[in-house]
Amino acid sequence: MTIGNQPVNSDVMWGNLSFENSPMKSHIQGLFILLGVAIALLALANIAAPVLGDAFGEDGAIVAESAADDSSDPTVEAAIEVPLDGEEVALLQANLTDLGFDPGPVDGILGNGTRSAINEAIVEYQLEITASDRKVLEYTQSLIDALAAADAADDSGDLSLLPQTDDESVDPTVDDAAG
Repeated sequence: MTIGNQPVNSDVMWGNLSFENSPMKSHIQGLFILLGVAIALLALANIAAPVLGDAFGEDGAIVAESAADDSSDPTVEAAIEVPLDGEEVALLQANLTDLGFDPGPVDGILGNGTRSAINEAIVEYQLEITASDRKVLEYTQSLIDALAAADAADDSGDLSLLPQTDDESVDPTVDDAAG
């Protein structure tokens, strides 16, 4: 179909102007794409603004902060276990040796032999499987102290310091040698 001497297309026509395959159509599409990108950037800026505002100081320098202030929370401080130093490792090795485990030489180095002996002690004494080296040191030290107290009580003849069962009682005034 033609109007005048111009062909008429079924596309939108305004006067003599058709948008089909014209540069105007690509410009309008470009504007819509540009508008969409601008909206996306504004949304991103609204999301990022608080984060960036906290990250940069007033003079524009990057500000480094810790994730949380743990100094005010005593449970966090209790959860942080300080690793054993060399003297403590040597004491743990000596304790394990005295209790019948084989940590290797008492040298203050937490090697494979010491680690193996620690794991054996955890199983033997039914400690928590996640027990730290410090907990094992404290437990073994308490055992060594209890054994030393029992030996001292046995040597002095004062059996009242020894653990008693419910069915036996010891009268500390009675001496077995005199009886």
